[in-house]
Amino acid sequence: MTTPTRRKPDAVARKSVPVTAQDTETVERLRQPASAERAALAELLGVELPSNASEGEVLQALVEAGRQAVEQQVMLTGYAALAAARNDEDKMHERAMRARRRGSSED
Repeated sequence: MTTPTRRKPDAVARKSVPVTAQDTETVERLRQPASAERAALAELLGVELPSNASEGEVLQALVEAGRQAVEQQVMLTGYAALAAARNDEDKMHERAMRARRRGSSED
């Protein structure tokens, strides 16, 4: 899979974030062009990091991947809540509309 090289984002702020030893190890693996972690991140984002990605570029890509995952989960939760909120009246209306469409196609 060849994906386009990652475009540098329009940064609006630079934050200081505490990282664990595990975070540091992950970032180092992500900086290695042939690592499984880097391939996984490229798959998640749909773009590849530059071959000589800086620590900052890798951290920003991880933040972006996390943001996208959170947004996707919010949408899934919203869809589930919407489906759960459907009541019997909604279901009866849908059945009636389907029946009406079937009836009109027979004419």
